[in-house]
Amino acid sequence: MRFWCISTSKENWKICKDNRVWGMDARYYITMKDFMNEGDKAVVYTHGGYFQALIQFQGDVFYSEEDIGWKKGRELFLFPYRIKFEMLLEPTNPIKISYSTVENSGKAEHNNPNPIDSISFIADKGKTWNQYLQVSIIRLTEEDFNIVKKLMEGGQNEFTR
Repeated sequence: MRFWCISTSKENWKICKDNRVWGMDARYYITMKDFMNEGDKAVVYTHGGYFQALIQFQGDVFYSEEDIGWKKGRELFLFPYRIKFEMLLEPTNPIKISYSTVENSGKAEHNNPNPIDSISFIADKGKTWNQYLQVSIIRLTEEDFNIVKKLMEGGQNEFTR
């Protein structure tokens, strides 16, 4: 089993949820075909700094030209390489992450502690932290997946300093 962080807009996430399917474009074909498997789990991240849900992939990756309303920017887009999923956990209040550290005279100031401090796959805790999530899929460690799971289960105070 592998663990992933998948990234999309809030609008596309709603479409994913309604259809219980995750879709990607041709750039991610090999990753989906060769590395994503039934039973893999993923953290869903939506633009703006939110961990929205935990899902588990079901079945095999497939190709579909059915237009279900996804967009890339403002234009409709198919994201034809797809895999179905089941919802594992979707908290009422998504987990908000943001930068926690700024540089002042060459030294770090940890002035905004938040859940980003608890995960290792986002190494940059400064204002450019979101560059890690601008791609659609990132491999996670099981440890990071479990940390996000605990945060979603209400353990935010346990992880923020």
